[in-house]
Amino acid sequence: MRKPVIGAIVLTFLCSLSGCYFFSANETGDYIILKEEERILVAENIPPEEAGSNLAALREKKIKVISYIVEDSELYEQLEVGDKVKVSPKVNEEGFYVVGQSDPPQIVAGKIEIEE
Repeated sequence: MRKPVIGAIVLTFLCSLSGCYFFSANETGDYIILKEEERILVAENIPPEEAGSNLAALREKKIKVISYIVEDSELYEQLEVGDKVKVSPKVNEEGFYVVGQSDPPQIVAGKIEIEE
């Protein structure tokens, strides 16, 4: 009778630990790491404390970085380095978007949302 109770306690403990890990994993996001010339450089799926990292450090960690061209000048002025953002590319009539063959890749931003 004690083994099932102990098993249930251990299972509950492990689930709560994985829940804590899952919660901290949700802290990651896409952050602006550089802003210049109507472009923002966005590092994908990083924790907030890495938003101040430079491009070389992020590349060493194999983090995906994309350069977005921001056509809306008012929106561009609102964006700040360190902002957590959700960027959707601008698409054509067929629903496709163009990715510039550069490093990092360049994409025209369609919609940019600043997340909290």
